[in-house]
Amino acid sequence: MSGRLISGSQRGSDGLNAWLGAVLVLLSAFAPQMASAQAEGGARLSIATLDQEALFLQSDFGQRVTRDLESDRDALAAENRSIEAELIAEERALIDQRAALPAADFAVLADAFDRKVQGIREEQDRKGRALQIQLDDHRTRFLTEIGPVLTDLLRARGAQVLLDRGAVLIAVDGVDITSAAIDEINARLGDGTGPSPSLPATDDLSGQADQQAPSGSVPTGPDGD
Repeated sequence: MSGRLISGSQRGSDGLNAWLGAVLVLLSAFAPQMASAQAEGGARLSIATLDQEALFLQSDFGQRVTRDLESDRDALAAENRSIEAELIAEERALIDQRAALPAADFAVLADAFDRKVQGIREEQDRKGRALQIQLDDHRTRFLTEIGPVLTDLLRARGAQVLLDRGAVLIAVDGVDITSAAIDEINARLGDGTGPSPSLPATDDLSGQADQQAPSGSVPTGPDGD
């Protein structure tokens, strides 16, 4: 069988490039302050920078996602090698039958084998794409969760604008908040396997439901029984 079952892994560079724009949208709450500062004598804006790639890869969340993804990719690669070995053996067995089969019969078997190989390639490619989609989904969740963290850090430092460090030519010491952001993200979000900090815990929701239920009430079924 010629060729590889799946192409090499692809990075979610497009998703990363969209991060900064999304983060800046999250900071729109500063717009009134910025307008007020400019109206009161054109005060200069305070700017902070961060390394958006390091923010994900060096956080506990990002490192856990990276480990899981590498494990899944290794498993998929091992599966591909096993399938490839089986198909090579099957192809050789088919070739060995060629001399003993009528040309028409061999053509039927060869076509069936080609369709099988193509189907396997498509399935393994689908699995590879699914892993990339999974990574993009994790990055999206990460961005959603860290929005409040970055906003709080900017407010604490009196900054109104956040820029990607790669877009800044020169900056004085203390402008970059990457390290502080990672520490705070780890403290609030952990590795991402716990409850989302932006949502109430399940027990809290259950407690709220119990408090809202009338005393002595009896749960009823869909028909009120």
